[in-house]
Amino acid sequence: MGVLTDYLEIETLQQLQNAFAAVMCLPIRFCDPQGKALTEASIGCSPTGKSSPVSERARTAVRVGKMSRYDVPIRMGDEVVGRIVLESSDPAMDLTGAAPGAPATRLLRLLGLMAGMISRLCDRESQLRTRMEDLAALYRLTGEFTAQRDLQGVLDTVAATVVDVLKAKSCSIRLLSEDRKELVIKAVANMSPEYLSKGPILVSRSVIDSEVLSTGKCLYIADERDDPRVLYPAEARREGIVSALVAPLIYKGRAEGVIRVYAGSSYKFDWFETSLLTAIAGEAAVAIVNSRLNEEAVHLANMRRALTMAGDVQRRMIPAGPPKIDGFEIAALYVPSYELGGDFYDFIPLGAGNMGFVICDVVGKGVRASLLMASIRASLRAHASSIYNMSEVMARVNRDLCEDVLTSDFATLFYGVLDSRDRRFTYCNAGHPPPLLLREGEQRSMSAGGLVIGIDPDAEYKVDSVLLNRGDMVMAYTDGIFEAMNFDDEPFGMDRLAKAARWALDQKQSAEAILRHALWEMRRFAGLQTRFDDLTLLAIKVL
Repeated sequence: MGVLTDYLEIETLQQLQNAFAAVMCLPIRFCDPQGKALTEASIGCSPTGKSSPVSERARTAVRVGKMSRYDVPIRMGDEVVGRIVLESSDPAMDLTGAAPGAPATRLLRLLGLMAGMISRLCDRESQLRTRMEDLAALYRLTGEFTAQRDLQGVLDTVAATVVDVLKAKSCSIRLLSEDRKELVIKAVANMSPEYLSKGPILVSRSVIDSEVLSTGKCLYIADERDDPRVLYPAEARREGIVSALVAPLIYKGRAEGVIRVYAGSSYKFDWFETSLLTAIAGEAAVAIVNSRLNEEAVHLANMRRALTMAGDVQRRMIPAGPPKIDGFEIAALYVPSYELGGDFYDFIPLGAGNMGFVICDVVGKGVRASLLMASIRASLRAHASSIYNMSEVMARVNRDLCEDVLTSDFATLFYGVLDSRDRRFTYCNAGHPPPLLLREGEQRSMSAGGLVIGIDPDAEYKVDSVLLNRGDMVMAYTDGIFEAMNFDDEPFGMDRLAKAARWALDQKQSAEAILRHALWEMRRFAGLQTRFDDLTLLAIKVL
């Protein structure tokens, strides 16, 4: 049971008592519910208008003769928290047979008014403390939101805190589905599984939730058991739900869901409780979005690590350096535009002075392209090492790719074999940009072959060969270099690429220097324009 001093300080009670005593010129005192004095009694009016303490002589005097005692309870609801006690020997203060307008009757009414005023002061103090506790809980809740990184942890904390702060029966939190058509239950406090499995909450069917989400304002439901807007009134009756308050979860104007708080009896949520739930919902919406962003950031970081590892694996598939072949100089450059690329080149030792040269461009970018690249590389190496006929090698690689991928997955591939003994270069071009044979100021395209691989499993591939002379150079490339654009949307083009290579070849530069010069000319042409494609260059120079 509470006591007056739980709500008002002794000094405040003494000041109130002195003020009442000064007005009434009668000895009164505040007591606890059992009648024990909490303040010093005071009586009379001093020249200054202030009440003065009762002297010991006066105390003795009031105990002589017949005493009239007034004991008026001070209540908070049904609970007595204190009493106003007045004892007087004045016959006029005797209630026995007192008329309605008699001084004793008026005194008793006045004491009742005093008790009511003190009761309201205690009630205001209690409400103020409750509000302060609620605000402190909201402050603590904000701190918990900030600390929480797990979305489910955030939602569970919100639901439990709402029940605790609003002294509610239960609470539920529903978030909008990805298509924003349904409110999906995500967290609850004090709700039965049977009620939660009552059925879906479709935004198009729920008048209450549609209004809350569209207006961004709280909505009060006096009785869920018979409100026509409620989708599941029978389930609400079984759950013991009566009144409810629904608040939107909104972040920067975008609705994320709703939070519902339920009362087990008819209850009208006041403005403070509504404002408090609105504030909690706002903080919760921020925490939900931040938690999602954090999850996405973690997921993105994991993906980046996976891509980095995959990129390392892919780069290990690219030869660490060109092969050494007497009478020839081999060079290659590979510049991926992303962590994972679709270009690759390879050197395949075939024995008896033969070396296979491969350059390939897989459609697309990223993980898909890199997996296709690895598949094509493995297939080509397997068939090239066991089959002499180049047409059959290309046909089998094509069939392998057609069996494993969609029709939208394909690749261009150039495969050539250099016989270093007689300088014969035999090749097959499967839809790849034709490599250039640069010879004494002239150039020749190497286009014999067939369709890109991965489209038609029955495609056939032709083979051609050329004898290389001293000073000749074969340069293969992917489309990333000649399709590079400048700021006028003009492509670098084949003519500029061939001109750059011929100039460097005429300058007697090494194979690697020739490729780097071509790459430099492309970059000088494109400037700072963003590059979206991989670049691969491969050169065979006859010394």
